[in-house]
Amino acid sequence: MHLVLATESQKAERDRVTHSAWGSPLTVEQFHQREVRLRAHPWCREGMRTWLLQADDGRVLASCESFHNDSYLRGPDGGYTAGDSFSIASVFTEESLRGHGHASRLMDLVAAELERASPRGHAAVLFSDVGAPLYRRSGYVEAPAWDWHLPAREGLSTRRVDSLLKDADVTAALERMRRPSVPFFLWPSPAQVDWHLERERIYAELLRRPRPEACGAAVGDSTALWAMMARYGELVVLMLDARSEEDAAALLETAGALAHRAGLAKVVLWEEPNTLPWVTRVPGATRVARDGALPMLRPLRPGLPAAPDVPFPRALWV
Repeated sequence: MHLVLATESQKAERDRVTHSAWGSPLTVEQFHQREVRLRAHPWCREGMRTWLLQADDGRVLASCESFHNDSYLRGPDGGYTAGDSFSIASVFTEESLRGHGHASRLMDLVAAELERASPRGHAAVLFSDVGAPLYRRSGYVEAPAWDWHLPAREGLSTRRVDSLLKDADVTAALERMRRPSVPFFLWPSPAQVDWHLERERIYAELLRRPRPEACGAAVGDSTALWAMMARYGELVVLMLDARSEEDAAALLETAGALAHRAGLAKVVLWEEPNTLPWVTRVPGATRVARDGALPMLRPLRPGLPAAPDVPFPRALWV
């Protein structure tokens, strides 16, 4: 068996094969349309690869995708060195081929290829929906994963923020945000955030439902970005940089108000240490063990901190 990059026709075939895992509530053809549009997005054109594990006779045994991320590692002098990290997604083995270690072999070969081809390589990251054991076998280590669910209800106000943000404001919003003061972190580009908004646009069109009125908000020096997950009736907070408890409350109340107006049931915020004390005091906030999207990290070079010490904002998810 060997590792290859998929051709366009092979990508289309994998779209149809993987619909059973990730396609609902779209039809097979709608899911293929979704995937074609996402692959055409600037972020994917720049740094996405579709990998196949092939048998010697050409049969596809397993597949996955990788996406490029900028990452930053702090050195002994306190300065950060920029590098390349890679998010792994859509790991799939057909049911009839499972139980033979194909996914683990694929993960090992992809990591080895990323390490070989990336002199500035830092880490491979994935968000597991099947727990940790499968990927531990390939050197991945998980980080704790908790969500905060906040109500989307009538009566919440958007008047406490200074401005609502549109898609064109994403670049400026990211520039306003403080980067983590930690030994190692990945940071999303404006194109990656817009990729989340492209998913929102696609589902809004295919499911014929309205998009939220804004993709974020700002109050003072504090900023939040979010996107609709139409499949689940949620507004997910992609990035949150709150400079005070009052700002955090205003931004999250605004998210709840806009979620309600868009017909969504709740706001979901990934737990991060810098916002945890404030979120606990938001009325109606509930802490829930995350069901899926478990962050896991495999170093591509020595000297990286342990996965639990790495921040994983929702914007990094693929």
